[in-house]
Amino acid sequence: MSGSLHTWYSLPDLTRLAARGAVLNGEIELKRLTRLNDILHADSGSVSASLRFRQRGGGWLIVRIECDATLQLTCQRCLESLTHRVKACVEVGLLEDEAVEKLMPKGCEPFVLEDGRLLPAQLIEEELIVSLPLVPRHARSEQCGDLARHLESLNTEAAGEALDSVPRTGH
Repeated sequence: MSGSLHTWYSLPDLTRLAARGAVLNGEIELKRLTRLNDILHADSGSVSASLRFRQRGGGWLIVRIECDATLQLTCQRCLESLTHRVKACVEVGLLEDEAVEKLMPKGCEPFVLEDGRLLPAQLIEEELIVSLPLVPRHARSEQCGDLARHLESLNTEAAGEALDSVPRTGH
């Protein structure tokens, strides 16, 4: 049901999905996720996602989200593209109002419905955003692009010149 990730679901719709233990699967092109797009180096590719709905004791609506995407971020060291794989699995409790957030069962992330409705693509986008590193960068500077390697060589030269200018004492 790939189109179902782009459909708004009302609270009664979500309750029916949870009662049936329904699963929504699909792919979303990254260029359609506008908030995530602002963070990406490039918007090519897609995210594969699965949402499994269920009800938990106390009437809580729970959705288990599994998503898998390869994202192109901007390395903060070299400002070039950095490939980052996101493979996430999280349980989210759907809330009508944030006032009940403190009552949420343990182990569930709260997600407040927008006007009592849910757009699955929006929930998936939110999970991708929170899974990103705070400061994306290549693991080692050798993996960085030309700019970072050039800056590193300038720093090495400057450090060498500083050592050459230190007066040496003979003991």
